[in-house]
Amino acid sequence: MKLKQSIRYQLEDFQMGILVYYCAAIAMTVLAFLAFAVYPGDSGIRVTGFSAITSVFLFVCGLCSLHENLPMALQNGVSRKTMFLARLAVTAITSAFCAVTDHVITAAANLAASPALGKSVSLLEQLFPGALPDHPVLSLTVSLLFSFSMLLLASTLGYCIICLFYRLPVYLRVVVGAAGGILLMFGLPGVKALDTLLFREQLRAFCAHYLEPLVNAIVSNPFSLMGSWVLAAGALSGISWLLLRRAIVR
Repeated sequence: MKLKQSIRYQLEDFQMGILVYYCAAIAMTVLAFLAFAVYPGDSGIRVTGFSAITSVFLFVCGLCSLHENLPMALQNGVSRKTMFLARLAVTAITSAFCAVTDHVITAAANLAASPALGKSVSLLEQLFPGALPDHPVLSLTVSLLFSFSMLLLASTLGYCIICLFYRLPVYLRVVVGAAGGILLMFGLPGVKALDTLLFREQLRAFCAHYLEPLVNAIVSNPFSLMGSWVLAAGALSGISWLLLRRAIVR
């Protein structure tokens, strides 16, 4: 019974954020179509890869899903295990709902658009043109699974990061946050420079020999990419549980 209550409580925590997000997304889409109707251009308006934006939103939701839920659960006699199982269920439910909603918005944009606007496409169609089956039901199913697996990964990644920061002492949070900011600022060029200065490009050779073939195999088709996303989400969920099982209320 506590599991159902915990799922319901955590779902209610998501409801308002999801409602505001989709109201804003629909409003921006409608405004874009109205702007094109008033000031038509040559390029047209298309809704493409909507789930990519939603993945950022669910990532942020994952980052905000621990600090209130953990003390609330423990104060009401809900174990960490029950709370985490509820979190997994809520992650799957919200990812599925958002995947379906994104496709509904894309389909509605296609129905409302004139031929001059161009066809709106899902993220799968944008990344892998021609990869969808010809059968409409199979095509929709594969596209929904693709969006669902990506959204699942984004949400679990955000939750894993906040679990890590929750367990770290304050000074390590500062160190990890600063290191992440530096990595985002300098990115790949900085890593290449460090590899040249410190490792004499051994890291680059290792990546070229082992990592690049693996990455190319994963991104070669949508099914291997979906499988890698699901496996990564499972691994991140396992790490989150290891971090959460002994977390104390702060």
